[in-house]
Amino acid sequence: MTKEELPSSHEVDSTESSTSSNHQDVENVGNDEFSVKRYDPNADKKRLFYIFYVREHINYLNFVFYLLACLGSIMVVVYLSIVQPFVLRLILKVTANPGNITGELALYDEIIAVPATLFWGVLSDRIGRRPVYSFGFLFIGVALMCYSQVKNIYPQMLLCRLLFSLGTAASTCMMTGTLGDVAGGIHERARVAAIVGQFAGFGALIAGMVLVKVPYYLSLKYGGEIGGTKAALIIVGGSTVLLGLMLYLTMPSTGVGQADGVTGWFKKKVLKQEVQNEAEKELIAPWTLLMYGFKAGRDPRVALAYMSSFVARADTVLFTSFMSLWVIQYYVELGWCDPDKGTTCYPAAGGTHVLTGYGQGISLAFAPFFGYAAERFEKASVLSFAGLLGAIGSLPFAFTKNNPSDKSNLVFVTLTGIGQIGVIIVGMSMVNGLNVDPKYRGSVAGVFSFCGALSIMITARLGGYLFDAWMHGAPFVIMGIVHIIICLFSIYVRIVTPRLKREDIIREEKRLKKLEEDRIEAASALKHAEATSAGAFDAK
Repeated sequence: MTKEELPSSHEVDSTESSTSSNHQDVENVGNDEFSVKRYDPNADKKRLFYIFYVREHINYLNFVFYLLACLGSIMVVVYLSIVQPFVLRLILKVTANPGNITGELALYDEIIAVPATLFWGVLSDRIGRRPVYSFGFLFIGVALMCYSQVKNIYPQMLLCRLLFSLGTAASTCMMTGTLGDVAGGIHERARVAAIVGQFAGFGALIAGMVLVKVPYYLSLKYGGEIGGTKAALIIVGGSTVLLGLMLYLTMPSTGVGQADGVTGWFKKKVLKQEVQNEAEKELIAPWTLLMYGFKAGRDPRVALAYMSSFVARADTVLFTSFMSLWVIQYYVELGWCDPDKGTTCYPAAGGTHVLTGYGQGISLAFAPFFGYAAERFEKASVLSFAGLLGAIGSLPFAFTKNNPSDKSNLVFVTLTGIGQIGVIIVGMSMVNGLNVDPKYRGSVAGVFSFCGALSIMITARLGGYLFDAWMHGAPFVIMGIVHIIICLFSIYVRIVTPRLKREDIIREEKRLKKLEEDRIEAASALKHAEATSAGAFDAK
């Protein structure tokens, strides 16, 4: 069975079901060795690190650099979120309404990211994931280097942020899309998602604990905090460009030509040419690719995965951007962070370092737990638990009266980070099920990232306004609310999952019956053609 013959989203979620006619035993559907091999021909082809299966064309170098790409994607997103308040305060000397400015920049960022994620997703189904990933890192690196030279917020910083947005839209979209191309075993995708989530967490940890302090290590050589911050941006940006070039040489070549039908459609409908290539004879309009990603959300399980992207991206940006901003504002109100008066921002960087270390560092230890739990139990149940942890952590932290980096808040920050990593891992494993047609995997990943971009547009803008107008902990109130929402929706999906599995079984039985009928009909036609040809030969 080829990958094109795997069930589509309108047919069967073979990750959760098999062809057994026993409709009552829905809880154990799809866990037998036969169903794994039947629906996933690559399942017994190759193991990496004795942990999981990968597609037969994936080697160690491909997978290692894919993990580095995941690490780099999140690292630069978190790094800019942390360093931007320092740029506003130290380089541009902004003192009024920093929360509102941060929210506005995030809003404009996502206005570009929303269509960009859809574009990159569809494009990757035609030219492959590797070039899209590489372009994304090139855009990010150039944007970071330009950030060091900004003289004003509008238009210079805004233009840098928009270029950065184009790059992060590509890299985060491909992080999700490539996972499904790489992972081979049906029941091991949560395992691979856990490893990907762990490296993404390492990226956030490196940004918050290492890169945030680089400007202060460089300050002596480059004339103070301002010079150190500019130098750090150039170094990180240059390294990102280099990584983008390396990815083009080392990333697995996946997704190429999976949407050959788009080429066929363009040749026939636009260029008015005859389609000769067999792979292009199934015409696929570009908007069909795009709409498939949205239509896949009619399945509550896919819709839950999309919601997890909404929550995870909101977590990433709100946690890093406004936590850093909150710590800086706390020290500004104490008289620190003013180069004109000779006071440094180093205590604020240290506070951010501590919070990030606990929030992102400890959560990494729970990545394998969520990966195992997503394979062992219903994914919706695990996602509900992650949402609950995030709400328990972020809501009390929002109303703290102490220094945000005080030790009394570390337990809340840790719970928030654990909930965040759980939502990321389970969400990626859900959106990469075999119920997604491989021809449209990039499009589905695009919509997955689109939901994340949409969440930042809403939550970052609202969080920035409330940061100035209400209280500094307001963005974490928003985080708590979205975690409660995904917790409740996960409970609903868990309740309806048995019914969805029964429907999956019925659809799959019908599909297999039709395949068998088509096979018999084709064999009969071939036999009849051979008999006719033999009769004609005898007559001669």
